[in-house]
Amino acid sequence: MPRNIILRLALPIVLTTVALPSVTFAQSQDSQSVADAARRAREKKKNSEKPAKVITDETLEVKKGDVQSAAAEQLRMPGTPERQAQPAPTNTPSPAVQSEMKASEDEKLAKELTALKEQIKQAQSDLDLAQREQALQQDTYFSNPDYAHDTAGKAKLDAIKQQVAEKQQELDRLKARLAELQPTQTGSAPPPPKS
Repeated sequence: MPRNIILRLALPIVLTTVALPSVTFAQSQDSQSVADAARRAREKKKNSEKPAKVITDETLEVKKGDVQSAAAEQLRMPGTPERQAQPAPTNTPSPAVQSEMKASEDEKLAKELTALKEQIKQAQSDLDLAQREQALQQDTYFSNPDYAHDTAGKAKLDAIKQQVAEKQQELDRLKARLAELQPTQTGSAPPPPKS
């Protein structure tokens, strides 16, 4: 029986010593492959961050004497007077230019509308804050039993009321400006004024 116990204990020890190096080797290969993959991903990201240069007519610089500009230059016979090329009459821009101008105007108008909406949002927030401050100051002023003789409190309350009125006027002005711009953007006629 003791031999049976020794074999039972020896068998797991032998299996562990045989399997442990292969598990350790597999783990080191996995960690190396993960490190390699991370390194490759960083290199790929670094290489992909550089935008490809797009060459357009605006970015292409043509110098006199280049092959491209040679065709554009007018040829003249020796001994003939040099004459200036007359530009074609351009009373109206081409449809492509007109559409670009309209798109740029629309984009400019959209940016202006966005900025105006942000200003309205800020003005509304400022007005709300000023109205809350006015209510608080009014409660403080009228909670004083001798408020009729509190000239400093009355002056402060009047100043806050004036600020609220100014902020309300500013907000109304911004809203009116927004109302002017929005019908222009949609292309429809502005609504008739209320009677």
